[in-house]
Amino acid sequence: MKLYLLYLLRQLALPTMFATLALSGAIWLSQSLRFVDLIVNKGVPATTFGYLTLLLFPSLLLVILPFALFCAILFVYHRLAVESEITVLRAVGLSNLQIAAPCLLLAVVVTIIGYAISLYFMPLAFRSFRDLQYRIEQDLSYLLLQPGVFNSPTRGLTVYVRDHREDGSLEGIVVHDERQRKLPVTMMAEEGSLVQADDGPLFIMERGNRQELDAKDPDNPSLSILHFERYTLDLAANASPPGERSPKPKEQYVHELLDPPKSLSEARRNGRIAEGHKRLTWPLNALVFALIGLAALLSRDFDRRGPWQSLLIATVGVVLVQALTMAIGSLMERHLALIPLLYAATIAPGVIGLVVIVGRRRRRRPPATVAGPA
Repeated sequence: MKLYLLYLLRQLALPTMFATLALSGAIWLSQSLRFVDLIVNKGVPATTFGYLTLLLFPSLLLVILPFALFCAILFVYHRLAVESEITVLRAVGLSNLQIAAPCLLLAVVVTIIGYAISLYFMPLAFRSFRDLQYRIEQDLSYLLLQPGVFNSPTRGLTVYVRDHREDGSLEGIVVHDERQRKLPVTMMAEEGSLVQADDGPLFIMERGNRQELDAKDPDNPSLSILHFERYTLDLAANASPPGERSPKPKEQYVHELLDPPKSLSEARRNGRIAEGHKRLTWPLNALVFALIGLAALLSRDFDRRGPWQSLLIATVGVVLVQALTMAIGSLMERHLALIPLLYAATIAPGVIGLVVIVGRRRRRRPPATVAGPA
């Protein structure tokens, strides 16, 4: 490999990784804040919370990679222009396409990584994310370990626990059960424990009382109190069994999106087909954004009086392309006939950028004239 290729690849690799990590960290943190309630309200361990949010990383990386590469290209090639290194490369006979070759090589690698994420890793990770989130929501034990909080693990059931001990037992328990509306029950116990049975969690209470209000006669309701040494409450009793979780488009593979079940409504089928084509076109943005940036920076001679003009043109070009593809993608969910337009809007700017890069010829100096003898 030629020395200038290695040199430019080294210059591009570090800013691309830095931009990827910086953007991923910022967006990952903002997304993670949505699930803080899992720790605050449900007592999910920090390790489970970390693993849950880490499963979001592939989907974030798919979106971030093209923009990270674009930012690195603007930074590196603008600096090369300011320091006259591009002028030197042109002076030794390199064309714009040769100068852009390291960047295009890196863009192809990023595109391949993007397709690997889009076609396999993102649906795999998001499917695991949804499965874990579903298990947490269905596991009532998370709700009952929060001291000093009134929790409703199922509809019609309210549980309060004053404190929980180091051995896992609970103390100061109050349970109000109105799953049978005509026979509401309130139970209080000094202590108890939560046991996970095959059919669901069981609440074992010790040394307490059970108060039942019989409201069959609204004019003369009767209250009965039963004292007990040990009482077992089935927390999952009378609860509707959880239905089969419906998969979201983001957790499906592309072949599943492009061939949705016929049982779905037309709107949902169109939405999934549109999502499949978006998944196929998005990784191309890495190559397209790179060509747009290179076309803006290499298509004209560097002018020190306006160093930001090329950066502005490249940024506006990427924003316009992204806005156009997003608008087409949104309309495509209702009109599948726009699918070819999505591919055209994604690929055409890259082709135009490549034509601009190749079309810019290195200026040739006029041949020197030798004056003859007077």
